[in-house]
Amino acid sequence: MSHKLVSSIIALLFLVLIQSFGGVFRFLLPVMALYTLGFLAYNYWYLKKNNVLNHWSLIRPVLFIFSMIGLYFVVPDGFFKGLFLIFSVIVIYFLEIGLLVVSEQVVFLETLVSYFALSTAIFAWNFYLLPKSTVTLLLLGVTTFLIARASFDYVPQSNQKKNFWSALITLCVLEVSWALVFLPFHFTALSVILFNVFYVLWIIVYYYLFHNLNRQKITFHVIFSSILIVLIILSTPWKA
Repeated sequence: MSHKLVSSIIALLFLVLIQSFGGVFRFLLPVMALYTLGFLAYNYWYLKKNNVLNHWSLIRPVLFIFSMIGLYFVVPDGFFKGLFLIFSVIVIYFLEIGLLVVSEQVVFLETLVSYFALSTAIFAWNFYLLPKSTVTLLLLGVTTFLIARASFDYVPQSNQKKNFWSALITLCVLEVSWALVFLPFHFTALSVILFNVFYVLWIIVYYYLFHNLNRQKITFHVIFSSILIVLIILSTPWKA
């Protein structure tokens, strides 16, 4: 069976399972856990077969699957949820096909979409289910470190340096997250603000590790994200 065919099955199975069991959380959770284990087992076999197996190349696709499952519960029902599912299936398929490909565009897409989706889901769960800020900060810290470190896997630097910069990004994000959980904003506004903070930190470190960082890049990304954050703050109504 070809890898393209298996990738198609994996992507379509995500759609079928999440549509079939999405209405009942207690059923969806174990079903998607089994789906993720099967997905992980296949990727392990495929990467090992091609002699490119390492744990970060296994973790990165799983984080993306988790992000899509988490965001599924946040996207409103109807037209937008339909668009989201179509987007998920297409991206899962192409990411799975390119499992052996080292591409900056793929890394950017997978990293940024995963982080935005997971941070949105975590803030939503904090709003509806997990009022304890400690749990929220713990989830955000683990998510930030894993996504940042997985995205640096192909960077030509030592593991020690990649671990250090991933931990530093996580520390900075946690400092901002600690302040955000006290703001009376909707969870979507909080996730967009945190995403922009992560994006600036991550892109600067990414370019630095590739020895491709300059003042113009720093200025552009900082100003662009700052403008977005200010617009979000000004346009978001404060909760009572």
